[in-house]
Amino acid sequence: MDLLVSYSWSHFYLARPEITRALERFGDPDSLVEKTDVMGIAVVHTSLDNREVIKRCRVLREGEPLDSFEFAIKWVPVDYWCVTDLNAIKQVIDSNIRERIGKDQTWGMKVHKRRWQRYHTIEIIEYLAADIERKVDLSHPDRIVWVDVIGSQTALALLKPEEIFSVGMP
Repeated sequence: MDLLVSYSWSHFYLARPEITRALERFGDPDSLVEKTDVMGIAVVHTSLDNREVIKRCRVLREGEPLDSFEFAIKWVPVDYWCVTDLNAIKQVIDSNIRERIGKDQTWGMKVHKRRWQRYHTIEIIEYLAADIERKVDLSHPDRIVWVDVIGSQTALALLKPEEIFSVGMP
């Protein structure tokens, strides 16, 4: 399973051992951490369940707050990858994500676009969200449709708010 991990700019070579050390502690001695073309973003391939990794990061952070996450500061699970094209992204959302938002659940969308200036973020959200017929709550959604454009590839996930680990968040 994949994760996106944000790290302090120009600190990839300090973040990578931090990431691999954490994943080794969690039971994956063979994870692969790849630097992307986008400064501050790494793609992590692990054999572990990416949501379980997020839970374990929280526990590790609580137990060792000063040593565990100095450079690898935000971890986000990835459910799907597609080419960076609005129609391709919409197809992934419509085919794999939309129906997983319960009829009684609220949702919000987070779009992070890097190295893709073709559209304004609001245009992207309006287009991608058009077919999701559920109540929107941007402050405290039950589910988050996560869209992370990383150059020519886009990572997507349907997340609960607690399925994002950030050093700055409780």
